[in-house]
Amino acid sequence: MRIHALEARQFRNLENVLMEPHPRFNVLSGDNGHGKTNVLEAIYLLGTLRSFRAGKTEEMVRFGQPQASVRARVEKLQTTRLLEVNLRPGHKHGRVDGKGARAIDYFGGFNVVLFAPEDLRLPKGPPAGRRRFLDRAVWNAHPAYLGEVQTYERVHKSRNAVLRDGGANVEQMIDVYDEQLARAAVAIITRRRALLDDLAPRVRAAFDRVTQTGLTLGIAYETTLDISNIEYSMREKLTADRRKDLARGATSSGPHVDDLELVLDGKPARTYASQGQLRAIVLALKIAEIEFLREKLGDAPVLLLDDVSSELDPTRNAQLFDFLKSVPCQAFITTTHPGHVLLAEERLDFQVVAGVVGR
Repeated sequence: MRIHALEARQFRNLENVLMEPHPRFNVLSGDNGHGKTNVLEAIYLLGTLRSFRAGKTEEMVRFGQPQASVRARVEKLQTTRLLEVNLRPGHKHGRVDGKGARAIDYFGGFNVVLFAPEDLRLPKGPPAGRRRFLDRAVWNAHPAYLGEVQTYERVHKSRNAVLRDGGANVEQMIDVYDEQLARAAVAIITRRRALLDDLAPRVRAAFDRVTQTGLTLGIAYETTLDISNIEYSMREKLTADRRKDLARGATSSGPHVDDLELVLDGKPARTYASQGQLRAIVLALKIAEIEFLREKLGDAPVLLLDDVSSELDPTRNAQLFDFLKSVPCQAFITTTHPGHVLLAEERLDFQVVAGVVGR
């Protein structure tokens, strides 16, 4: 999987960027605030129709401009497509080979994996970050998962609105939403657990390879529900929590509060792991995700690394690039100094200055 050509117009601070990337390693260097991460965001947008930073479309349009666009010629399994995303305040429109495409038709032809500095806080951060890691990985392997998540989120939002607003028929309405939410939860939890079953041995092996300490890293899905009968268990939990949920105005149980458990030698990693071990855990998770997707998709995803080297110690940094050399993937790597990127071959360097990308 690779990008043959990338164009960004009026995207963030990128006025007019045209790149023909190297099939392996592309290093974008420059001072902070000049637009390196914007290039990665443009690529991520093409793969996911979402930003990993912006909440609103207008944030991605260059200041003072009415609209922005990003497009790329991409290849997956020897099939080439032209992907394009057009943006204007409040609107986002994807196109494939010049034709408008629904989200379900757009996805699946181009996969990206992002590794950003905030990922290094994943083991000790809030559960939302770990759920996001799981959901991104599931979605990359199963594009239909997006619709399943949207169904759950829609029902969850509606149930919360009823819990907050009340009304004459509040109990009957909650009964209806409980049934819908319980059914929607099955797909979310089943997909996440199946992913972890695939990732677990890869994570364990990657952590052992990275640390060489003999310590074992385990991962598991953490939920209050009985996984042998998710729908029934969810209905029972929602019923038991109803008084509490009405008082809070929010739903207390379900996949939206579940977590990814990380266990280092039998102990919770978030409590017992050192800073170096925590970084090694995240590195192992990312390595496992890339290896899983490569096997699942038959082609390695495009990898986006946003100034990760500045957050890793020299040993972990060297281990990361040793791994990248062994995986036949295309990578885009941002850095404040090209010397931080420990790659001597199959590499193309770009300078990013004030939104201009040059050689």
